[in-house]
Amino acid sequence: MKKKATALFTAILMIFSMFSLSGCGDDEEVDNTPNYPVEVGGVKFVGSPSKVVCYSSTLIGIIYAMGYQNQMFGRTANCDYKEAEDLKPCGTPDNPSVDLLVGNKVDLVIADDTMAKKSLEDIQAKEIPVVVIPRATGRASMVEMYGALGACFKGGNTGYNKGCGIASDIFSQLDDISRLVESEDAWNTCVIVSSDLNTFATGDTLISAILELVGGFNVAKDSMQGEYTLSDLMRSDPDVIICPPGVEMRLRAKSSLVGIPALDNFRVYAMDMTVFDDQYQGVLKGAWRMAKILHPDIITDDIIPEGMIDQEEEEDVFID
Repeated sequence: MKKKATALFTAILMIFSMFSLSGCGDDEEVDNTPNYPVEVGGVKFVGSPSKVVCYSSTLIGIIYAMGYQNQMFGRTANCDYKEAEDLKPCGTPDNPSVDLLVGNKVDLVIADDTMAKKSLEDIQAKEIPVVVIPRATGRASMVEMYGALGACFKGGNTGYNKGCGIASDIFSQLDDISRLVESEDAWNTCVIVSSDLNTFATGDTLISAILELVGGFNVAKDSMQGEYTLSDLMRSDPDVIICPPGVEMRLRAKSSLVGIPALDNFRVYAMDMTVFDDQYQGVLKGAWRMAKILHPDIITDDIIPEGMIDQEEEEDVFID
């Protein structure tokens, strides 16, 4: 069956509490708002930081995309962003190298909403400013995330406007994909995020937002925090399942899932879900892959931008 597509750090995340800015993308009016002082995530900036450590691979990628890498000193040791390999490893979100931060006079630490509360407290105890910026879960939060990062590096006008402008452009490209499939019915779709079958793309995730933009209806839309069970999956009767490589055979081995249309009709597709960890180009790559899975007659190779899906990835991604 098809349907039409339709607090841990709350105090810290008051991201724009002192912003008095014109809206992003407003090119018709001159904005004379000063860059400083500006407050982001409870941290007051009187100037641009020069020695920054980031404990989020997601945010590091965005910092580089925005061109602020020269202000970076260090990174989380488990960072998988290649361009940041030369930055100083400074521990992990669960175990930051606080003495290293102090000894090198780091003037700003940036983290996302996965950083351990104790880690934040240990860094703040050394009077090092920490800004926690949550990863995006949709259009509005992506604009906030980019705008907050820009404000951290270049202030409440220049940096903020540049950041939310980039985020708006990403969603403009996603809207282009959406228009290609807007006349198509949306497949009832379940997206499994983890190989252990314990984490799903629920309605509060960026993956869910993108899925529905590119012509899918998320059967886990009403669930939160990735919590959705195989029993829920059975009851939702999805027409399509998108999952990490190797999961398809495990699903077929579950006798409780017999009769699900996605399995009966061989519409289970393997996809590397970590592509969405890159909330810059990875978001677009993931969107094009999902769009092609759901609407292969519309999303053909000749209209997919170069570099979004290459042949080697495609051979690994699709299971018919």
